Amino acid sequence: MFVIVVPFNQSFDDVGFTYKVPHFLDCRVWQVVSVPFWSKSIFWVIVTILDTINIPEEKIKEILEIYDEKEFLTHLQTSLLMWISQFYFCLIHQSATLFFPKNLRGKIEKKKFSFKNHAPLQYVFSSQKILNQKQKNIFENIISSEKKKFFLYGVTWSGKTEIYIHLMKYYIDQGKQVLLLVPEIILTNQIFERIQKVFGKDVLVLNSTVSDAKKTLYWELIHQNNAKIIVWTRSSLFYPYQDLGIIIIDEEHDNSYLSDTSPRYDAIEVANKISDISWCKLLLWSGTPKINHLYEAMKGKYELLHLFEEYEGN
Repeated sequence: MFVIVVPFNQSFDDVGFTYKVPHFLDCRVWQVVSVPFWSKSIFWVIVTILDTINIPEEKIKEILEIYDEKEFLTHLQTSLLMWISQFYFCLIHQSATLFFPKNLRGKIEKKKFSFKNHAPLQYVFSSQKILNQKQKNIFENIISSEKKKFFLYGVTWSGKTEIYIHLMKYYIDQGKQVLLLVPEIILTNQIFERIQKVFGKDVLVLNSTVSDAKKTLYWELIHQNNAKIIVWTRSSLFYPYQDLGIIIIDEEHDNSYLSDTSPRYDAIEVANKISDISWCKLLLWSGTPKINHLYEAMKGKYELLHLFEEYEGN
């Protein structure tokens, strides 16, 4: 058996490198393995398993060891990784780098990372605010509709955050994970304060002030399905969710959802693909929507919802 592995950093080709699997190892796709490269051994991730190759077998080096028996990527991530490489015409190692936070990659390369068992985070719903009839109709429409994708077009102070909060409670009560995508650090803090007040201190929020080490801890908590509520910017789309219930994208018109470094991607497009793969719900909100997204909603890609009245509970 043979495998194709890709590095976490720049590769020399579009596909990866081929290695032979020794008979005493049982390799699976998306495991991290140690391989000989030039005069040293390094850790790379398996992306493909092959029964045969068109290269003389004596020229192929063998894998040295499996870093950990666990698969570092979920089924959702593996499907998304391959789609990004094809859809955005980027090298596969560039896609793979998105799914391994910098500190995690560094620990793997130094052989200092190991999966730990973490206690589930705790959430206690504490809110006296109730939805008005318009908000309630939108909430019930989202959770009961057979459609998966929604576009909420509303005004500032319409109480959309309260709809977010009730959606979060609904899905975490089912044991599912919820991702709230936000565009800016300041906005993240504003929304986080409200959500933390309702659900408690275990809500995960990530921005530029969070250390790389803590991002690795959060990666583990999400991988183990112990973290249920995540408030974050666009990079959160690539974390190892096990059972997403809904992705909420606030201020969908913001240009910070577009990546200007390789691989260049649109977070709205990526979120749509995640919804397609995992069948989770997707909710976009904006008071000044991008014309192409509003057009797509009018054409039926999203179910178009309106919230133009100010919320008296603010």
